[in-house]
Amino acid sequence: MRKEVSVGLDVGTSAAKYTVLELATGNVLAQRRVEYSRQDTAVGVVPMGMYTEALEQLLGDLVQEFMVRSVALTTAWYSAIAPTAGGDLVYQWNSIWERNQDVENELKGYLDVSGCHIDILFPVYKLMTAHVLRTMTFKPYGMKEYLMEWLTGQRATDFSTASASGLLDIRKRDWNQSLLGKLGYRREEMPRLLRHNVAVGQAKVKGESFMVVPGLGDGGSASYACKAVSEVAANIGSTMAARELSPVIRHSSPDRTWTFVVDESRYVNGGISSNGGSVLDWARKAKWAIDEVKVTRGGERFYPWLHGERTPFWSADLRGTFAGIDVHTDMTTLSAAIVKGVGFTLSRMINAMAHARSCPSGVVVAGGGVRLSEMLRVVQGSVTVPLTILKSFDYLASDGAALSAAEALGVPLELHHDIETVLEPNDAFQDDYEAWISEAGSVASGVYKVVTAGRAAR
Repeated sequence: MRKEVSVGLDVGTSAAKYTVLELATGNVLAQRRVEYSRQDTAVGVVPMGMYTEALEQLLGDLVQEFMVRSVALTTAWYSAIAPTAGGDLVYQWNSIWERNQDVENELKGYLDVSGCHIDILFPVYKLMTAHVLRTMTFKPYGMKEYLMEWLTGQRATDFSTASASGLLDIRKRDWNQSLLGKLGYRREEMPRLLRHNVAVGQAKVKGESFMVVPGLGDGGSASYACKAVSEVAANIGSTMAARELSPVIRHSSPDRTWTFVVDESRYVNGGISSNGGSVLDWARKAKWAIDEVKVTRGGERFYPWLHGERTPFWSADLRGTFAGIDVHTDMTTLSAAIVKGVGFTLSRMINAMAHARSCPSGVVVAGGGVRLSEMLRVVQGSVTVPLTILKSFDYLASDGAALSAAEALGVPLELHHDIETVLEPNDAFQDDYEAWISEAGSVASGVYKVVTAGRAAR
């Protein structure tokens, strides 16, 4: 007999993951990862057909195995859809995009109410580029909204994903009408704004109908999944982030974090770095011994800005930089500097969250980078709050979406997360961290002419 379930579906950039929750018990019945049949046209640019084909097969399998009552989608924040003669393309967060000063001048004054910063990461930058240069067109929404409409015929989104586009007024919790007008979009084109845990509509797959729910964006959904452990969470994936669920807007803080809307009373505030696992992967391919090295105090510094940097600099112009090298420097020392530089980047964002609020339960740290123990030791030695490591963290985004899907049915559930360990802060690398923070601003301004008003979160 098939069990009644809610499903959280994390439609990631590289694979889809899903969590199946039994509605009667709240038990996790399945957590699985499904690879796509890659069809990339460029770095970070993919036909939407790749995702719809994968979801059609995945959902078809699920409705045969379970009695699916609701499905919530979480997708990566920061996507934009461009129609082409060959079909719609999605530009993901990692798509290559050139800075344009005219675009940035046009955006000034519009993003103050959005919770975003002027940066190529945010979809609004791509939309304004298309408006200014007239070389291409974008739809006024991204991947989640496209999939919602594909499944239900209804164009809708959750508040956090709308916020991440740069097109939302986060205080009014409504579309920024003046910015829409500037870009040439009509309000009636825009997705309907909904809570993450209410129904968009119904979908039917292989004769089986189920409710479709917006869910939160991937980062917000991961935080929602582990909120019973802590309302502050960090992730070490290809990118890195630290986020908090809060009733307070922190977009204007000196740490230059972003703020997205969760619902009528809460926001998710956070920092993001483009230089997490992607830098570690680069180091491994370049034969740096980052997995064998022992990190010690002092030594050379590395600023891991291979992809520019977001928090707190918000600049695509920064580049990876070693400092303090002399004739005694060897490859082992530089390998240690790489590990330390990535670790300090995460510590800076965690400390920004801890500086802004009390963290009695510490910070939940998840993602594949947790497995690099030396980097975790660096973070432990340079933060001010405990680090809580969960035994299982690969499905947090889909877990959070499954909770949203159940709540849309009027079934509030809570996931139990087993804790692997709690790492208490020990100040082992605090002096190195403070020196790194201080020099980072000098390197950014002196070498790359990038100036930020942000302070070091200590």
